[in-house]
Amino acid sequence: MGLRYLSLALLTEGLSDQWFLLPLIDRQVEALESESASGFDFGGTTPGGCFTVAPREQVVQEVEMLLDHMDIVMIHHDHNERGKIDSVRERLSHAAERIIGIVPVRETEAWMLADHTTLPAGPASVVQGFVRSPREVEKVVDPKKALAEAFGPRHRPEYDFDRLGQRASLRVLRQIPAYDRWVGDLRTAMERLRFL
Repeated sequence: MGLRYLSLALLTEGLSDQWFLLPLIDRQVEALESESASGFDFGGTTPGGCFTVAPREQVVQEVEMLLDHMDIVMIHHDHNERGKIDSVRERLSHAAERIIGIVPVRETEAWMLADHTTLPAGPASVVQGFVRSPREVEKVVDPKKALAEAFGPRHRPEYDFDRLGQRASLRVLRQIPAYDRWVGDLRTAMERLRFL
């Protein structure tokens, strides 16, 4: 008998979140696979067809459609919008345990600051000056501004954010409470579906 296939979809607030989160989620799922007794096949996370800032009904319809084809659907929002994830779960209560929230306390860009070794060499020391440990990144008042300063005027988010998602240390990211909470929720959903 072949391995089971795990399918995941992701809806984000915007493109920059998607650029960072897609490769990061793929890496985190691969790390969780080591906990699976029988293993599973995973071909990567599929981006959803709309952003979570779309009208609520559109987001609900997109998640419902994805749930017909995917094992797990992840919905990204910043902390001040967490209620939107809860309302989608309420509307789709029959599949609520397969809907996972990814909720940074401020913005996803704060998570990008956690592993200073992935930032450009000079500006990384500036970030280290006000972020002493990964647990502190979500206290940064304006993570987008801090990240823009770290990368400088030639900043290309579509390249930089994807690269950060591919390289940021999962061990470092797990020190961020909101990130660790998301990994725990993902693990629980995978256990319920008997992938772990």
